[in-house]
Amino acid sequence: MENLEREIGEFREAFCPYGYLDIKMAVENALSAGHDSGWAYEQVEAFADQCCMKISDIDPCYVVMDSIMQEARNEIEGLTGFDLQNDAGFEVYGNYMCTCYDWRDEDIEGLKQALKENEVTSDDLSDATMHWLGMIEVNIEEL
Repeated sequence: MENLEREIGEFREAFCPYGYLDIKMAVENALSAGHDSGWAYEQVEAFADQCCMKISDIDPCYVVMDSIMQEARNEIEGLTGFDLQNDAGFEVYGNYMCTCYDWRDEDIEGLKQALKENEVTSDDLSDATMHWLGMIEVNIEEL
């Protein structure tokens, strides 16, 4: 019976090589951004296809968090003309469940200024953008 359990675990791991905490983090971010686990999987699948990689070689946390940042980037640029990656240096540092957003203080200041000058409110923003702003510690209500 022990051998069977081990073999089942190895078989399942061949389909999904990620640890529970990696999956949990990716799905939690998707949910907080107004999406679901299906959306998270679609992002990983599309990333693997675009990069000609196997899904098992992809960091799902990085992909989900980058997809959320790209949504925020497009939305904020559309509202303000400020590009999170060309006018600032916002990035995603991928490391599975330790994946995080990275920025400099001047990036935050430039973003806040653009949002304030264009009178952007939380009502103007999607759940994904509001989640991303929260992750980089920007409270739009305080601008």
